[in-house]
This record gives sequence, C-alpha cells and structure tokens, in this order.
Amino acid sequence: MGDESEWMKLPTEEKCVHKAWKARVAGYEDAIKAFKMADEKSPIFGPYMGLVKKFVMDSNAISQEKGAEVVLSFVQNAAVATKTAGEVLPGIIQKCLSATRAKTKQTGIEIIMAYIEIEKQEIVEEELIKGLENKNPKVVVGCIITLREALSGFGNKIITAKPIVKLLPKLLEDRDKNVREETKKLTVEIYRWVGPAFKPQIANLKPVLLQELEAEFENLPKEKAQQTMFLRSQQDLKAKLEAQAAAREEGGDVEEDDDDAEPEEELDPYDMMTAVEVISKVPKDYFDKIEAKKWQERKEALDAVFKLVDNPKLENGDYHDIVKTLKKVVSKDTNVMLVTLGAKCLACIANGVRQGFKPHAAGVIQTILEKFKEKKPTVVAALREAIDAAFISCGLDPVCEDIVEALGNKNPSIKAETASFLARSFSKCTMQTLPKKLLKMFCAPLCKTINDTVPDVREASFKALGTAMKVVGEKPLMPFLADVETIKQGKIKEACENAEVVGKKSKPSAPKAEATKAAPAAKAAPAKAPAKGAAAARPKTAPAKAGGPPKAKPGAAKKGGKKGAPPKEGLPTEQILGDDTVDEKAEALLPGATLTNLTNANWKLRLEGMEKFKEVVGFMSREEILCQVFVRTLIKKPGLKDGNFQVLKLKLELLHMLAKKSRFTVQSVEFVLKDIVDKLADGKNGAGAKEALSCMAEATSLEHICAEATKAAFDQKNPKNQAEALNWASQAIREFGFKVNLKPLLIIIKNAFGATNPAVRTAAYALVGTIYLYMGPQIRSFFESEKPALLQQIDAEIEKVKDDKPPAAIRGQTAGEEEADEGDEDAEGGDEDNAVNIADLVPRTDISDKITEALLEECADKNWKIRRDGLDKIVAILNENKFITGNIGGLPEALKTRLADSNKILVGTALTICQTLATSMGPHAKQHVKTIAPGFLVVLKESKPNLRTSAIATMNLWLEQSNLAMWFDNELMTDNIKIENPNLKTELLGWLAEKLPSAKNLPAPEVQQCIPFVLAALEHRDAGVRQKAQDALMPFMIHAGYEKMAKAAAKLKGSSNTKAMELLDKARTALPAKPTKAKAKPTAKAAAAHTAKVDLKAVMNDEMDSGSGPAPTQKAAQNKPKSKLGLKSKAPPASSKKKKEEEDTSAPMVANSLKDNRISDEKKLKVLKWNFTTPREEFVDQLRDQMEKSFSAGFMEQLFHKDFKQHIKAVETFMKFQDSAAVLANIDLILKWMTLRFFDTNPSVLLKALEYLQSLFVLLADEDYHLSEFEASAFIPYLILKVGEKNDKMRKDVRTIFKLMCKVYPASKMFNYILTGITTKNSKQKMECLEELGCLIEVYGINVCQPSPAAALKQMATQISERDNNVRSAALNSIVTAYQILGDTTYKYLGKINEKDMSMLEERIKRTAKSRPASQDIKEPAPAENVKERPKSREIGNNRPTKSAPPSENRGGGIPQPKKRTGEFQLELDEPDRSQIQMPELVEHDIDEILNDTVHLPERKSRPPSPSSKLLGRPSGNNVDAASAINLVVSQVASHDITSSIQALAQIDEVLKDDVKSELLVSHMDQLLLMCSIKLKMIYTKHMGEEQTSKEDMLSLYRCLLATMLELFKHNSLAKEATSGVLKDLVYHLITILLDTRLTSLDDGPQVVRSVNVMVVKIVERSNPTEIMTALIRLLHECIASETCSPKFMELILKCLWKTARMLPNMVNELDLDSVLLELHNFLKAYPSHTWKDMPSDTPLRTIKTILHSLAKATGPKILNHLSQIPTPNGEVETYLRKVLKTVGGSTVSDTNTLNSERNGDERITTPRKDNGKTNGNKKLTKTTHDMLAEIFKKIGSKENTREGLNDLFDFKLKYPDADLDPFLKKSSQFFQSYIERGLKNIDMERQSKTGSEMSTSSSNGSIGGPTASSTDSDINPQTYMERLKVLRARCGLDNAQAVPDVPSLPAKVEPMLSSVSSNANTMPQLGSSVKAEPNQAPSSAPANVDDLRKRLERIKKKVPH
Repeated sequence: MGDESEWMKLPTEEKCVHKAWKARVAGYEDAIKAFKMADEKSPIFGPYMGLVKKFVMDSNAISQEKGAEVVLSFVQNAAVATKTAGEVLPGIIQKCLSATRAKTKQTGIEIIMAYIEIEKQEIVEEELIKGLENKNPKVVVGCIITLREALSGFGNKIITAKPIVKLLPKLLEDRDKNVREETKKLTVEIYRWVGPAFKPQIANLKPVLLQELEAEFENLPKEKAQQTMFLRSQQDLKAKLEAQAAAREEGGDVEEDDDDAEPEEELDPYDMMTAVEVISKVPKDYFDKIEAKKWQERKEALDAVFKLVDNPKLENGDYHDIVKTLKKVVSKDTNVMLVTLGAKCLACIANGVRQGFKPHAAGVIQTILEKFKEKKPTVVAALREAIDAAFISCGLDPVCEDIVEALGNKNPSIKAETASFLARSFSKCTMQTLPKKLLKMFCAPLCKTINDTVPDVREASFKALGTAMKVVGEKPLMPFLADVETIKQGKIKEACENAEVVGKKSKPSAPKAEATKAAPAAKAAPAKAPAKGAAAARPKTAPAKAGGPPKAKPGAAKKGGKKGAPPKEGLPTEQILGDDTVDEKAEALLPGATLTNLTNANWKLRLEGMEKFKEVVGFMSREEILCQVFVRTLIKKPGLKDGNFQVLKLKLELLHMLAKKSRFTVQSVEFVLKDIVDKLADGKNGAGAKEALSCMAEATSLEHICAEATKAAFDQKNPKNQAEALNWASQAIREFGFKVNLKPLLIIIKNAFGATNPAVRTAAYALVGTIYLYMGPQIRSFFESEKPALLQQIDAEIEKVKDDKPPAAIRGQTAGEEEADEGDEDAEGGDEDNAVNIADLVPRTDISDKITEALLEECADKNWKIRRDGLDKIVAILNENKFITGNIGGLPEALKTRLADSNKILVGTALTICQTLATSMGPHAKQHVKTIAPGFLVVLKESKPNLRTSAIATMNLWLEQSNLAMWFDNELMTDNIKIENPNLKTELLGWLAEKLPSAKNLPAPEVQQCIPFVLAALEHRDAGVRQKAQDALMPFMIHAGYEKMAKAAAKLKGSSNTKAMELLDKARTALPAKPTKAKAKPTAKAAAAHTAKVDLKAVMNDEMDSGSGPAPTQKAAQNKPKSKLGLKSKAPPASSKKKKEEEDTSAPMVANSLKDNRISDEKKLKVLKWNFTTPREEFVDQLRDQMEKSFSAGFMEQLFHKDFKQHIKAVETFMKFQDSAAVLANIDLILKWMTLRFFDTNPSVLLKALEYLQSLFVLLADEDYHLSEFEASAFIPYLILKVGEKNDKMRKDVRTIFKLMCKVYPASKMFNYILTGITTKNSKQKMECLEELGCLIEVYGINVCQPSPAAALKQMATQISERDNNVRSAALNSIVTAYQILGDTTYKYLGKINEKDMSMLEERIKRTAKSRPASQDIKEPAPAENVKERPKSREIGNNRPTKSAPPSENRGGGIPQPKKRTGEFQLELDEPDRSQIQMPELVEHDIDEILNDTVHLPERKSRPPSPSSKLLGRPSGNNVDAASAINLVVSQVASHDITSSIQALAQIDEVLKDDVKSELLVSHMDQLLLMCSIKLKMIYTKHMGEEQTSKEDMLSLYRCLLATMLELFKHNSLAKEATSGVLKDLVYHLITILLDTRLTSLDDGPQVVRSVNVMVVKIVERSNPTEIMTALIRLLHECIASETCSPKFMELILKCLWKTARMLPNMVNELDLDSVLLELHNFLKAYPSHTWKDMPSDTPLRTIKTILHSLAKATGPKILNHLSQIPTPNGEVETYLRKVLKTVGGSTVSDTNTLNSERNGDERITTPRKDNGKTNGNKKLTKTTHDMLAEIFKKIGSKENTREGLNDLFDFKLKYPDADLDPFLKKSSQFFQSYIERGLKNIDMERQSKTGSEMSTSSSNGSIGGPTASSTDSDINPQTYMERLKVLRARCGLDNAQAVPDVPSLPAKVEPMLSSVSSNANTMPQLGSSVKAEPNQAPSSAPANVDDLRKRLERIKKKVPH
C-alpha cells in the first residue's frame, strides 16, 4: 500500500510511464479525462507527444488496452496529433492489430481511422502496406481488415486503391487461410468502389479464384458506393450528403444535382495500369528495315514494333521518328498488309500514350483521310481504329480544314469514311467541345454530301448530322439546315434518335422547370465560424467558383432561372483560416500596438487603435486587403458589442470600407452578421449598422444578406431589432431592386404579423407594400388565409403605393450589368427577364400527381359529355391551385386535341383552361409552347368570331410568358401561314403584324420562309387577308430587311411583282429608325482621340478626296469655309454625303479596351481563329465587324475597298497617324489586316505595307510593347510566306521586319515560327528561313532553338538533301553556326542522317575551320547599311556583319551582340593522350630582373619564342595580326599540356600589361574566361588524380590561372564584358576548388585557397552588375535543384549574393532590372515561398527577398515598370515588390539587419529599425535557440559536464552574437554568473593563443606566386625566392619581413562570411577560411592586399638595377 500511495501522488505524465502497470492504467485514465476537457490547442498535449508511441506498445495487456484508448483520445482532441502519426502507427500495427484482446485490436483500428480523419491518410496507407509484408499473419490480417474498413468508410479518393492492387495476387495465394479470406473481402470492397475498371488488374488470377470473385461482385448492391466517413476538411460534404439523405426520406428528388458529377468519379482502367517503356526497345535496325525494298523486311520491322506497342498503356516519350515511319507506310506503301499493320501500330501508340500523341495526331488524321480511298475491309477497319484513337488526343479543331477538304473529295469512299469518322467523333463530343464555329464549318459540306449520288455517302452524312443534333440539340443546328429539304431533315432527326452519344451531354433541351426547381434541402449550409474544437468544420479549399455575383450577366441568369437572386454556390467564398494564422497575418499587417489597443479595457486606447486600423486599411489596395483577417480581428472582444459609441462607429465604418474595397465573402459575413443585427436599433449607430448590411449585400448578394439578417433578428426576440430589420429590408429592396428570395421573407412577414409589438407589425405592413411595387396584386394572394382585420391593414398599405412605380435600382449589380452587357446579343431581353424573375419567386404547387392517366383518358372520350366533365375537373384543379409549376404531365397534349374538338363549347372551355394555365404557370409555361401553340392556330380557322377572339387572347397570354421566337420554331408559322383558309390568314397575319415590331432575336431562316406567302397574300381574293398582308409587310421588313423581301418579290410574275414592289417601297418609308446605343461618358482616352480628330482632319480629307479630281480642286475645297462642326460648307443635297463628311472628320482609329474581349472571344471559340491558307470571306467579314468598333467609317471604306489604290491610301493613313495609344490598342487588328494584304497580287500594296510594318515595329519597340501570342500567331506565319517572294526588295524588307520583331517578341518563339517555314515547297522561302535561323543562332546562341536544339537541328538537317543548291548551302551554313557553339555534340543532336549529307556537312565544317583564322581578323567598322543587310549566300566565317560592326552600332540597331564562341572551345572535355603529358616548362615574366643581384636563374627558364608570342610583341597598331595571335593563344589555355597552358597564360599576362594591347582582348573576354573555366575543371577532375602529374606543376598552373584572371578583372573595360553564362561557370569551378580538400594536403594549398578567395571577390566586385547577379541567382537556382549540392557550396553562393546585395545602392543605375527581376521570378516560380516550410533552411529564399527589397528601396515605384519580361502578371515578385514599396514608404528598412539576421529566426526579410548607427540590442530567442541554450545551461549545472557546457556556450555566442542570455542568467546567483563569465574568458584566451601560434607558423609559407613563380628545375627551392623577396622589401623600407600580423580577438573562422564579403575594398575577404576540410586546422594568415603587393613589385623593378 505504501508503494501504491506513493505513485498515486505522482503527476499524470509520470504515472503513464511508471513501472507498475496499475500506475500506468491510472495515469491513462487521468489523461483521457484531461484530454476530453482540454481545448485542441491546449499545452496539456505537449508532454504526451513523445509518450503516446509507448502507450500502444505497453507490455501489459490490460495497460495496453487502456493506453490505446489514451492515444485515441489524444488523436481525436489534440491539434498536434498530426505530428505523431509516423511514430505511433508502426506500434499500433505491430502490437495492437495482432493483440489477443478484441477491444485493443478494435481501438487500434479506431486510432488509425482517427489519423485518416485528421488527413494523415498517406502515412496510414504507407504503414499498412508495409505491415502486409510482416511475417506474423495476425499483423497481416489486421492490416487487411483496417485497409478494407478505411476504404469502405473514406472511399477510393482518400484511400487510393492503386498501391493495394499490386499486392493482391500475392496475398490471395498466401498460405494462411485468414489472410486469403480477408484479402478476398478487400478485393470485393475495391471492386465496389472502382467498378469494372478493376477487373483487368486481376485478370491473371487463377480461374477458380476469379470465378469466386466474380460471384461476389455480382452479389454487390447496384447502388453506387458512398462515403460514410469524412476528413475534417470534408465536413461541408458530410452536411450535404446528410441533407440529401434527409430529403430522400421526405420523398424529395435530389439525385439530379449529382448526375453531372457521376462520370467524373468513375475510374479509368488506364489510370490503374502500369506504363510500358517502348522507345528504348525498338530494334536498332528498325529504321533501316522499314525503308527496305523487300516487303518481307518491312513487315518484319512492323511486327517487331507492333509487339512492343500492343500494350494498353505506354510510357510517354519521343515517338516522332516511329510515327513518321508509320505514317509513311500507311500513306505510300503499296502492300495493303503492311498498311493495315502500320495503322494498327498507330492506333496502339495513340491509345497507349493518349494525350502524349497530340503532337502527331493532326498529321496522322490527315494521312488516314487520304488513305480512306482503300476499299479492302481489313485496311479500312484498321484505318478507322487508328483515326479514332488519334482523335481522342487532339479533337476536331486542329483537323477541321482537312476534314472539310476530305468531304469535298471526288472519291466517294473518302467522303463516306470521313462522314462516318465525323459521326463517331461527334458522339464523343459535348456542347463545349463542339462549338458553333465547328458546327458551321462541318454542316456546310455535310449538307452537300447528303445529296450525293452514292448511298453510303448519304447515309454517313445523315448519321453525322443526326449525331451532331443529338449532342448540341435541334435548335442550334437548324439554322445550318435551312436549305435542306423537309424529307431529308426528317432523316436527320431519325438519325438523331438512333444516335448513341458517349460524351457527357449538357441537356440543352431539358425542361427549364427542372433547372429552376428549388432543392433547399440538398444545398449545403454555408460554413459557420469555427467553435471550440471544431476544426473539422473548416473547409480545406475554397469552392471552384469564388467570384461574386456582380459579374453575372442577364443571359446567364436567364438560363438559370433567377437573374436577381444568384444561387448560393455563386456567392464569394473562401477557406476559413485558423486562429493562429489570423493573428500572425494581423500582426504582419497592423503596425505597432494596434492589436493590443483594439482589445484594451481603456476606450481611448481602443479608439486610437481603431483609427490606426482604419487608416492602414484605407491605404491598401483591393488585392492587399485580407478581408477575413481584418473582420476577425475586428470582432475580437469586445468586438461589435463595444460599449463606447465612438469606437463602435469606427468599427462599422471599417466594415463599410472592407465591404467596398475588398473581396467580402459569406464567411466574413457570418462572423459579423448577428452582431450587426443586434445594433440595428442602436440610437447612435443604428444607421451605420444598416449601411453595413447594405454594403455587405453589394459585396455578396441582397438575397443572402436579407434572408440571414431577418432570420437573425427574429431569432434574437428583440422587437426593436425585428422592426428595424424589416425596415432595412424594405429600404434595401427599393435600393437594390427585388432581388430577394420571397419564400423565407414571407415566413418572416407572417411571423411579424403575429408580433405583440405594434412597431414590428407596422414594419411588416410597410414591407408588404414595398413588395407590391414589384409583384403587383399577386402578393395579396399569399395572405388570403389571414384574418380579415389583418387583410384590411394590408389593403390599406397597398392602397398607399398603388399608383407608385418601383424605383430604379441605385445599388448592387444593376449598373455593372448594363455596362457588361452592352453589345451582348442577350442584352435585349432584360426587361422581360425582370418580369420572369418576379413571377419565379412565387411559391408554386406541383399538380402533376393530379393530372392522372384516367383524367386524360376522360378528356379524350368519345362521349362529349364525359369530355366536358374531364375539362371541368381540370378547371377545378386549377381553381384550387392558383400558382403551379411547369410539371403538368400530359395535359398540354390533351388540351391541344380538345382545341380541335368538333364540339365548339368544349373548344371554348379548352381555351379558357389554356388562359388559366398561362397565368398559373407564369414563365414555366414557355416549355409547353411548342406543344400547345399549334392548337391555338387551329382555332383561328373557326368561322365563329368569338372563338377566334378567345384564341387570340389566349395566344397573347402565352406570348407574355414566352417569346415570339419560340412560335417560329419547327416552321410553325410557315406551315400555318401558307394554309388557304381566309380566317386563319387574316387572324394570323394581323397578330403577327401587331407582335413582330416589338419582337427580338427571331430566327432569320424561319422568318424568311414566311415572306413568299405574305407576298402572295397581297393578291388574295379575300379583302381582309389582303389588308392584313399589307399591314404585315413593314413588321416582316424589320426582321428580314428590305433586300431579302425585294429578292422574294422579284420571283413573282408580271403585275404581281410590280404591285409587291410598290407596297414594299411604301412600307420601307415607314420603317422605324434603328435604335442606337447610348454612348458612355468619354474617358480620358476618348478625349484624347477627340482631340486627335482636329489634327487628322486634313489627313483624312486628303486621303478620301485624292484621286477623285485634280489637285487644284482639292485645295480649293480645303480652303472653303467650314461649319461649326468642322465640316465643309459645300454639301450635296443627299443625307448620305453629310454622313460621309462627318465620318471623314473623325480620327482613323481610337484607343479602347476591346482587345481583351477579342482575345477572350477567340480563346472561347466564339469567333473564328485567324488561321487559313487563303483568306475566306467569313474571315474578312469577321475582321470588318471587329474593326468597325475602333476605326472610323471613312477609313473602313478605304481598308475594305475592292480597289488596290484605296488600300495604298489606307497604308499611307496608317503611316501618318501619330496616336500610339490607338495603335497599341488595335495592333492585333492592324496586323490581321496586313496579313490580308499579303495575299494581294499587286506589288505596290505589298511594298507599302512592308514599309509601314517596319515603322510600326520600330514604334512598338520604342513604346516597350511586347507582342502577345494572340497577335503573333495571327501575323508571323503569313509574314514568313512573303520571305520567299521573287522580289528582292520584298525579301529584304521581310528580313528587316524579322530583326525588328525580335525586339518586341522573344527570339526563341520567333525561331519556332521560322522553323515551320522551311517545310514549304518554295525554295526561296526555305533558303531565307534557313539563313534567318542561322542568324538567330549566331546572335542569340544555341538556346534560341525551339522546342529544343536537337529537334530544331534535326529538322534543319533534312534540308541538306534538297535539290536546290541555295537551300543546301543555307542549311549547311546554319548547322555549322550551331557547330561552332556546340562542337561535336552537334552530330549527336542531328541524329541519323544519310552518308551523303554527312559528308557535305563535314566538308563544310572543315572548310569553315580552315578559313576562320583569316576571316576573323578585326577590321574597321563597317557602315550601318552593311550591318543590317545580310548577304544572299552566307558562308560561315565570311564577313559576318554582327562581328564586324562595333558594339555601339549593334546596340543601336536593337540586335544584341553575338557571343564570341568558336568551334574549338567546348565545355565537354575529351580524354587526353596521357603519353603526351610532360612536365611543364614555366616561363618567367621579368622576375629575374628583380632577383638577379644574387641568384642566376637557369637558361631554360627564359620563355622560348613562339609564333604567337612574336605576334603579341608586335606594335599595337597591327590589329589584324594581334587578333589572330590572341585567338591562337587563348585556344592554348585549355590545352591538356600544362606547359602550353602556362606559356599561353604568360603571353596573355604580357598583353594585359600594355593598356593599348589589352583593349584587343575586349572581344575575346568570354572566350578567355571560358577557357580558364575549362582548365580549372580539368585540374581538379583530371590532373589532381594523376600520379604522373607533379603537384608543383599543378600549383604553378593554379597560380598562373588565378594571376591572369586577377589581372583581367583589374581592367574595368575587360571585366564588364564577361557574360552571365561564362561567369556562372567560372564561379562554379572556383567555389568547387575552394571546397576541394585535396588542396590542403599540398604545401602551398592554403595559398591557392586564399588566392581563389580573392578571385571570387574580384569577380563579384568588378564584373558587370547585371551579369554577375543573374549568374549567381541562376547558380543558386541550380544548387537547390541539385540533390548532390553540398550545404557549404550553397553557403558560399549565398555569401556572394550577400556581397552583391550590399553593393546594390551603388550600382543600381548600372543594372538591367528587367533581366534581374526575370531571374528572381524564375527562382520564386520554381521555389515559391510556401514550399520552404519543409526545407531545412530558408536562407536562399530570404536572400532572394532581400535582393528584391534592396532593389525596391533603391529604385522606388519605378521598379514596377521593369516587369515586362515576366510572363505571368501578379506573380510573387510583383506582389512582394508592391508590399515592400508600401512598407518602405513609412519606415526605413535596413538590408544589413536582414542579411545578418539569425538563420532560424523570423522569416520576414525586412524589419523596421532606427538607423542610428547603433546596434539593436539583443535579439529575442527563437524556439530553436531557446532549446539549445536550455540544454547548454543544463550541462553547465552538472558537475561532470561543466567544461563541455562552457565550450558549447562559447561556440553558441560566436554563432549567435546577438542572442539574449539574460532570461537564463537572471534565474541564477551572482556567483554562478561570475563563474560563467570567467570560464568564457579563459576559453577565449586559450583559443586565441592556439590561433596565434598557428598563424605565426603559416606566415612563413609566403604569398601567392605570379604566373612564373615556380621553376621546373628540381634543385631550386621556391623558399629561396620568398626569402629574397623579403630582403628586397626590407631594403626598400616597405615593411618588416619578420613582422607577424596582429592576432584578431576571435579566430578567423568564427567571423561570419558576410562580414568578409562586405569588408572594405582594401581588405582581402577570407572566403576560403570558412571551408577548411578539417575543423581543427588553423586559419589562414591575415589578409594581404594583392593590389598593393603588385604596385610594390613594380617599384622594386624600377629601383633595383638589372
């Protein structure tokens, strides 16, 4: 008992780990209780994170069972449980799932399910699959059971079945019976979720087992499996499913909402299959055999490929060559067996790679269409299979022109098979993938082929059209079938009924009543504010449509049913953030103590905080405002319940601001709505609360806010709030329009009628009156069941507003909708929609169950009395139900029959019923118009006037609920108007004459079909018919136009024609004027355009009048007085002339924002894509329509005139037009119009157009405009066609345009377009394109080749075998240009080309190599004209203009300088011949002159003369020889012979000493540095590993290389010439050398390291800032991407970047900000900020952001103008820059503070501080550093580890010098603090003494030698030179050679690298000191000044005699 009482006193955590199992059980029980009571973020869970894994593995069974319960409670309640999944799950699987106790096992499964619920399903599934491989069968069985339960509950979207399926065969054959049985159950469960797609995966099982499983599959229930367990982020889905289940129980139909989603949930078997790799397995001789002459060899090759590709899923890869050969077999092979086999192979590849086949699909389809001429069934079947497979990957759009061409082919087999292919393709399409554009294109040829003489062609065409009708519906297709005969239309409809559509149909013909059917139970409730522990209620992601309703168009609302009340799923929503996230973001956005003040008890501080809060939000843009964060910050206690009215007023005003300025979502509304409603009755802030509701209604929707606000008010039971809520609703309806849901509002109103408070009842009556304004008397019918006294009050309120009209909406979406819909086709029906919307709000009754079959049979009985009784019953049903839905069963058909009843009394009754139906159904009646309207027209034939009058009244009622266009469908009007019944003609023509003028959007074909019969009725024998026909002429003319009617009248004979024309002319005069759209208020651009009219008036007059008369007449006309409007005074009498003059005075074009709409329309396929071989009429018409909106009418007449002279005038007008804004706004239209001119035959127009295009692209470049892909694709392909013209002037102009376009469009994309130009048959075009490709490669480098250098070169190489000599030469020259950059890699890229082509290429390369040294001489600058014009026949190396021109001229021309590379210099190192490697002979550079007083160097040390050295020694005026010599010497730097390399470096060093000669190296800088990089790589990869290479030679070579490069970077003119790519490679190799541990083993290795250190710093300081910064960023990018990059390497790169960051303020003006920002964008695009959370260190990210911050600070807002090269707007770079610009505006930000910030601390890059030169004091400790210090002080406090703890503390202080130790030291005594201080001082002294001794030792090692510092003579000691150098220095009094530098206070390696990089220019940074291989190695000696050392050596030379 004593022991028990002892552990009972222990804390719970200690009980849980106690040795006694009873103690553990007691601890577990206490923990469970504590967990259930605690909040999910309570600190109580922290201590258990490391313990729970032990609980499930408890050795005692009872204790283990209870421990599992603890873990389950922990996972269910703790927010930190997600971090323990990886530790706990293995223990559960090993111990719990195999436990003997059933409860333990069940609890273990529940724990696993709980982990899945908190979204750790990946770890769970991974661990369970590992458990399946356990040797213990109990564990395996437990894992299988758990997997089955998880899959059954969560479904296959969460528990993926694919990894489990692979293990099933093995488990089904396991020796343990339980394993096999449970696996069977798991298999059945997988099938339940996956369906038939699962069967192929188990097809290889044993037949008996497979049969058992099939039986189990059949026993499964037929309904679809549904998820029963949900993740915490799926609680909205759970609520939705529960609501649907509840609705089903109540008898509602809610399944329709999910029908569209079902196909998406079906799993494709393809996704579960394993891809097979094919390309590498293709036989090596395949390409030879497939070209063989013997068909047997070709068949053998095809068989081999067919075996490989005959797999259901293939790996994606480059199938280009294989597909190319297969296409050739299909198209050209004469053996039908091989054609069949080739088609099968194509089908297998297309099915196997699916979307990977897209690049080849169009070509394959084109080939197969041509091959359909084959008649053999086997061939045709294979071709069908192949073309169907190819269609899946590309669709119809890319091949539409080929299909249209095939349908027009003369061969009937091709036509029939093409039409069949179209039918099969249509069946796989949807309304979205088969747009109107494609329908129009295909229907025209198909309408021709249905008249073909061959039956197969006709049948296939009918099938294709029928299938298209099935997909898109009858109405969209009928306009294209207007000219098709009725019989053939019937066949098309028959084919439509028989067609089977595979694709998901959009149900265009579904009854609209179903679309508008309300299903409130099925709608998920909006997410509520998260309560305590309710993390499960938070949605993981926002809904797909987060846009608010303001952008909804009436056209869309018309289809959806309600225009004013958008569906809830259309409301703006967002993910609910966690409390911690909200706090963090609020702290980041709100300055100072704002957050603290908001919750302060002192109202003055709260007021101050609110003022600051409001000020901050006021300065933010819409994108920057985090609405949810601010709203939730605002409602923190006291929130909107603040007792101070001033504070509350500011809070409500802030809500107004947030609702107007930010994206206010329904989640934000829910956080504040109830509190706002609670303040509606507040005396001082009630008005503000109402305005807040209105603002939120504008941001979301009035329907949502009104429903929620009134509901909240009546839930609160406060009568004042209830009354004010109703008053607000009444006012809001007047302001917004009637955009509320009437049903819930009626419930609220009826509740208000029963309120005891009179104010509530009064407000309810007023609200009813407001609703009456919009609904009319209908609203009264909803309250008929109320008491008479109440009805009297309602009637009195209605009487007050009876004569009032509803006010126009002044808030909400009205204004925005009108602007958005201007010019839209559907905008005309807006007024009708409003009426429909109001009627739609009425609650309706479904009477379909009352319209029984018996009742309908009764109405159709033979006995008229029974028919009458049936009709009476229908009347009674309608009287009982005043408002009904559109679901009335078969009643329309029954009434249609009765309208033709022989008993006229029943006809009258039927008409009365129809009138009642129209009123009762409202807008839902329109779906029955097509059924019942023919019955009305039948009644018009009756002789009784009262029936005809009643029929007309009925038609008017039905027309009010529909539109007249529906009455014209199916030729209803045409069929009836031609019937020879005078009563019908009179009534129908009279009705149409009345209704047509106000009708809109009538189908033109149907209206035109009526015209002949209307004209014929003009001479009808009945006078009434003739009169009505005359009355109908003008209404028909409104819709058909005078021309169409005159054309129809022309077909009449004799006097009929004359009379008809007279009546038409008379009706024409009565035509109403076309309504013009109201002009918007002029914008700034419009005003500018108006101003431009005055300037361009004379220009336009000249252009319009030129050519029409002699010049003097024109001048006289111009000098005549003008009217007030600026028109000429001489005006002809015709009004058209006046109109023309008005147009002439306007600007040719105006600036507007319509270009975005044009781009959007083309993307959505609303218009034709600008893609054609020759411009068809529809393209010209489309362009004319688009240009009319932006170009003046007079200018349009010129642009689209048939006379080419007018086109020339139009181009001249373009050239004179100076408004660049208008040009940029219409650049796409201008370019498209120019492409039309490319097809003109007149050369004058073309030359003029090309001349203008040159000036146009110069303008675009000056405006810094970048051509979009939309504009480029519509212009460049057609421009390339003109480069093959015979006219030399045209070709020259096109080439000039090519060069200019590279300034406004990426050269790489330009390359791709030009590359397609070589596929033409025009030899001149091929030649010019190849020349241009070579020029692009030469200027922009090999990376300009797209899609890749290999693919581009391979395609260019195909032109070597061309017959035309110029094409061959151009192709060879272009490839040789690439060879000079790539070297032998070019052959690898070219692939396999024939021997003849290869020999020509090799010959050209040799010839170029021989001529290069002589041809690359530096000559005098050529004239600019010669630079721009490229010679016709260009040989590589012969007078390249880009190299002969000076750099300034190249820059002025806009074409960047080519990179100086030649073929000899490659980055790929060849293996040298080791037998030729000799010991180097080093050459001395005048060092003997310094040392000759005491030492005589051997003769061999003098450098032997060489041809190159002689050339370098010549006078500098001979530039030709010098350039040639430099080329030779530079090529020797990378020689495999060390001696040759050193000699070459020595000669270059001599050139560098002469300032004049050194300028000759400017054009060779990249080449020289590239050779140095190659040599450095060669040293550490090759020479360092060779035993025969002397280490001294290697060190000498290192010294020479480094000394030469140091000298290079001393010359600013040379250093600035180094480009980014070369610098990147150079820095990479230098840092690699720094990290090479092998150097430390050499004698002078540390000296080399220090020299490399200096070299890196010089490169960073002296290089072009743009080039070095982009190089370092790119190198950092590659380091992060590489898995092999060491942390040290990355650290050094970062330090170099830090150095550049410090230099930014001084060099920002030299930076090309566009290039730098592009590199930064590429980095952040590859590694966005959110991806760094899981990385070990985020220092690279912080460094990049620091650079961005420094740039923003240095340049200010101007930096936003340099984002042009970034392709994606609103990227992370732009977002961060905007954020920094706002931050910098208010406070000074220190980059230094950011760069030196503690690595694991705050993630923010910039921190505000006062820049007063003082330190900021100690930094706050992060969690990591705090834990480290706690461990260190724990060591110091123990006796055994005191010394170790002090050392650790010393190291910690070095690493974190700003860390604050006070929190730890304050807790200890003064003695302990003194003890720590003394210990740290002692350690410091010990380390300094050790460092000093090591430094003094290393100081005797000497300094870096020059290029010739060492000798090859073994008996001369290099130390001798060092000693003599010291003597000389002492003689000259420069310094004391024996002096030892002062030892720093701390070791060198303790100093951060940043401080060394950022040190003064006179101090050598110690880059190498931090990268020593061994930690105990001594640091290097104090830094030496290399520049001073060199100057001293020069002085020594002068002083010491020779």
